Amino acid sequence: MDDVPARTNGTQDQDGRDATRHAPDEWAELLARTVAHLAAQLTMTQIRLRALATEVTARDPFAEAAVRERLRTIATAETGRYLRENLGEALVDLIDVEALEQEIVAFLAGPDPD
Repeated sequence: MDDVPARTNGTQDQDGRDATRHAPDEWAELLARTVAHLAAQLTMTQIRLRALATEVTARDPFAEAAVRERLRTIATAETGRYLRENLGEALVDLIDVEALEQEIVAFLAGPDPD
């Protein structure tokens, strides 16, 4: 991470140093905390969506096919946009977003489970 230049926005800490600059070990900790936070958010969202889908299909057995079809439609139409928004400008430049988008769509629009 030493080769990543720090961004500055004119803010200073108590010692008058640029508060946006961090030592490499601070960047590693910051990155780890950010990833952990995002993983926690994703996990909570997955659990909520699983609960919602389970409840909907328990009340209406025919809803499962409709939910699966809607998932395919939305995945095909919107995955790229959501992926770019969630990755952010910096990561979009580092990742093959089109390939990742195709993988996500293929996974979500894949064959029905038996």
